Amino acid sequence: MYSAKVVSLQLKEVERKNSPCFSTGPVGEDLYHWEAIITGPKGSPYENSVFKVDIHFPLDYPFAPPRVMFKTKVYHPNVNTYGNIFLEMLNPTHFRTNNSINDVFLHMKEINREGHFFVEEIARIYVEGRAAFETTALAWTVEHAGGA
Repeated sequence: MYSAKVVSLQLKEVERKNSPCFSTGPVGEDLYHWEAIITGPKGSPYENSVFKVDIHFPLDYPFAPPRVMFKTKVYHPNVNTYGNIFLEMLNPTHFRTNNSINDVFLHMKEINREGHFFVEEIARIYVEGRAAFETTALAWTVEHAGGA
């Protein structure tokens, strides 16, 4: 199966690059289900925190994007209460076959820079009252992801 080969190659790429920002790999023997650990970026309310992310590769990957969801609660204008992430490159109409899982994590680090938001209420606070947003994001981070 072509998708299994591509997912295996992506796993080797992740291992080779060995990012200090995230680690990921298959859950048990299921090549199509991965779990990732992401560290919060420095200078953000997520700094010194650890977030778990669930990744499911479809059987037609790389012709369809993986489903990437936060398992750890996070207060963010591009992550809803179910952990769904708004990241344009994960949208089937924008996903490209040459996008790798490393690319996904790189874009996740810069998720606010896309200019589109998923959760209106959090986006409003983010745009209109950055200090209030950061206070709440830090509180959630401390409670759910061990930050501070």
